[in-house]
Amino acid sequence: MKKVQRRQSTEVRRGQIADAARALTVRHGTEHITVRRIAKEIGVSEGALYRHFKSKHDILSLMVERIEEDLVGDIDEGAAERTPLEVLEHALQNHVSGIEQRQGVSFQVIAEVVSLGDKELNRQVSDALDRYTGRIGDLLAAGIEAKEVREEVDPEAAALLVASMIQGLVNSWSLSNYEFNLEERYQLMWGILREALVREDSRSPGMK
Repeated sequence: MKKVQRRQSTEVRRGQIADAARALTVRHGTEHITVRRIAKEIGVSEGALYRHFKSKHDILSLMVERIEEDLVGDIDEGAAERTPLEVLEHALQNHVSGIEQRQGVSFQVIAEVVSLGDKELNRQVSDALDRYTGRIGDLLAAGIEAKEVREEVDPEAAALLVASMIQGLVNSWSLSNYEFNLEERYQLMWGILREALVREDSRSPGMK
């Protein structure tokens, strides 16, 4: 029992460290994140952090892993009760709402990690985004099968377009110092993209 509790405690602490690194990345950028700063953020010594991670690189790696889990988890949430397109719209709305509440955390952190130029981390980010866009592509393919999405839509290309829309929107919002309403801008952009994806005979009367 003690070993199990110790393992659980270790996972909780690792999660706290990764979350602290994510918050600091948003505030200061990854270049200015140090082990000392992360330790101070959660109120522990640097030595305590090194009991869980060998380096800052390892902390950022777990941070990316947790971001991937969040993004894919949003897509999978409630999938059984919704149509494929409804699942996608629900996930995107959750992403945008969460971004606005936390000032672009997941997508902003991804951009910051890439800016470091660390090849290993960049490969991990690329793999994470591939899995994210892959799940979006799966939903679009299911939407074609369910006759919600146009048959001529390429799920892989459309998924990349959706992910790029969100990432680009967050980057623009961040560069503007969060001055415009993110959800309103997202709704306008998604409306245009949705028009290109949805079959004419599956639209609601108000959308025709």
